Amino acid sequence: MDDYILKGIQTFPQFSGVPEGELRAYINLSEVCTYQPDEVIIKPGDEINRMYLVLDGNIKLQIKRGEQFTVIDNFEGGDLTGKLPFSRLQSSIAYVTVMEETTILVTHEDKFPELASHYKLIESFVHALSDRIRYFTTEQQQNEKLVALGKLSAGLAHELNNPASAMVRSATALKKNLHAKPEKFKKMMELELSSEQVDAINELIFTKLKQDIPTLSLMEKTSLEDEIADWLEDHQIEEPYELSETFAEFGFTEEELQTIKDLGSEEMLGAILKWVEDVFVTEKMIDEVEDASRRISDLVSSIKTYSHMDQANEKQPVELIKLFKSTLNILNHKIKEKQVSVVVDVPEDLPEFCGYVSELNQVWMNLLDNAIDALNDEGKIEISAKTTKGDLRIYFKDNGEGIPEDIQSKIFDPFFTTKGVGQGTGLGLDFVRKIVSKHEGTISVQSQPGETIFELCFPLN
Repeated sequence: MDDYILKGIQTFPQFSGVPEGELRAYINLSEVCTYQPDEVIIKPGDEINRMYLVLDGNIKLQIKRGEQFTVIDNFEGGDLTGKLPFSRLQSSIAYVTVMEETTILVTHEDKFPELASHYKLIESFVHALSDRIRYFTTEQQQNEKLVALGKLSAGLAHELNNPASAMVRSATALKKNLHAKPEKFKKMMELELSSEQVDAINELIFTKLKQDIPTLSLMEKTSLEDEIADWLEDHQIEEPYELSETFAEFGFTEEELQTIKDLGSEEMLGAILKWVEDVFVTEKMIDEVEDASRRISDLVSSIKTYSHMDQANEKQPVELIKLFKSTLNILNHKIKEKQVSVVVDVPEDLPEFCGYVSELNQVWMNLLDNAIDALNDEGKIEISAKTTKGDLRIYFKDNGEGIPEDIQSKIFDPFFTTKGVGQGTGLGLDFVRKIVSKHEGTISVQSQPGETIFELCFPLN
């Protein structure tokens, strides 16, 4: 049996340079185990005290998120998993499940000291450990980037949808309005107005357009619409309520309507008013397109600030207020949806702080996104900053339910999440901690019901 296993192990690339004697010692210190399909070898929380070498078959490493399992890695013949010599792995965060009948060479960590005397064998294990660290580091970084991209995409989708939809609606209405202009222009031409009358109408229109549109409450606007509609009905103007809506929106008064009436005869009034109303409807539609375009432009500007597009990934001076605003713009849909109030209290005269801007934006994004999720409707978030003893301290405070004391020490661990089933990946705060550490800073949390404060500390020098 040992010879059969030996021949199998000798075909595995990582053991190609290991002497036969060392491989036999490895086999003698281990146990051959056979597992059946769907058998769970390791569960989350289990102590990891064995090394597993898959001889044949297939097992998978997976994490449960909600009701779904996410496969992290697959192991086939020649693959090592579990606790390798010199590994500091203590407990599992994942399931190791058998896919098909699988034979594994299992070595307890108690045997590792005896294996240590076999140099080439240990060297192969160290290489395997290095490869595993490199693989999982790359995987985790990729997952973190995907999570960050997902949050950014969700924010963009919501924030772009509203102005884009407004532009489509206004453009469609404007097109319809322009199609009706020739007929309205024809009716105006039939009035045979004098140059003085046309100039007077145009002067009234442009004077009105230059004025700020009055801000009216719903009740005030409705009352003004009714007054204008009554005036139009008294003068036998067709579609009085349709016209009154536009005139009221731009703050027309009965006196201004009377001025238009005095420019011509009673028979001319209907056509003149429809022409004037059409000018203001067109203006309104153009304003809506302009406003929606500006909102999209502002959002693109926020995205460029957030992602630090067209900039080298080097440390640069950090404008905290600008970065906070760009991140809040991206999260605006969630803030509005939950009616969260956000207060940014950051002094403008803070000493210069240099950092990797795009990465720091991901820190703000994760902390703010988590805070919003933790809040009930009409919650509050406060962002503040100050300097103390050569350090920059930034605080993210919310009045949510708080983080239970027994898990506060775990929230920065990979894959740990305080969110409900299926709502979190557990990557965010681990990602935050790594970025803060990259800036030689620290992050800590204090939490109790009704108050959670994340404190970030960065050296200014």
